[in-house]
Amino acid sequence: MISNKSGKKRPLQLALSVIAIAGSVIGAWFVIESSKITEVYLVTKSDLASGSALLETELATADLALFSIGSSYLQPGELPEGSYLARSLSAGEAIPRSSVTTQLLDDFSNLVLTPSVELSGEIAPGARVSVWASPALDYQSFGEPTIAALDVEVVAIVEPEGSFAQAGKSVELRVPVASIQSLLRAMANGDAIALMASSTSLGN
Repeated sequence: MISNKSGKKRPLQLALSVIAIAGSVIGAWFVIESSKITEVYLVTKSDLASGSALLETELATADLALFSIGSSYLQPGELPEGSYLARSLSAGEAIPRSSVTTQLLDDFSNLVLTPSVELSGEIAPGARVSVWASPALDYQSFGEPTIAALDVEVVAIVEPEGSFAQAGKSVELRVPVASIQSLLRAMANGDAIALMASSTSLGN
């Protein structure tokens, strides 16, 4: 009688084991398949500085699996007309809704200047820099440098072309309006201008 009872238990235990294994396999398959679910989002084609105008025709798209945070990023057809970036974005980055505004940022203005000192490798679009100016004393001598502008963002590096090929690189800067006058004065006076990279940049 004892052997008969144990014999009846074996098929039941086997069936339970098969069900457990099958459940594990199905669960693993579901997790793998879920990770493959992607949606199309808008992404940048190149580094973009804050204040840049956004047009959907100038953006790219990418299939991304953003899951629960997907609603925080823009998809095709969702970019409001007349949009601007409120912060810098790196190339290939999905566009957060929080980084887009439809109001032009009036506290900053763009200015192009040619530094007297060669740019360091840290200075690139999106980097934060301070601008220093040394007043011209005579043809080849300059006074002590002073800060002409802080909290300045690099928008673009402009390579010299044509007859100006031997000149230094120009830099387009996004400058706080309060600092525009001091920079224009330094440029008009022929002061030596240098850019110093800050420890962080907006794209990071």
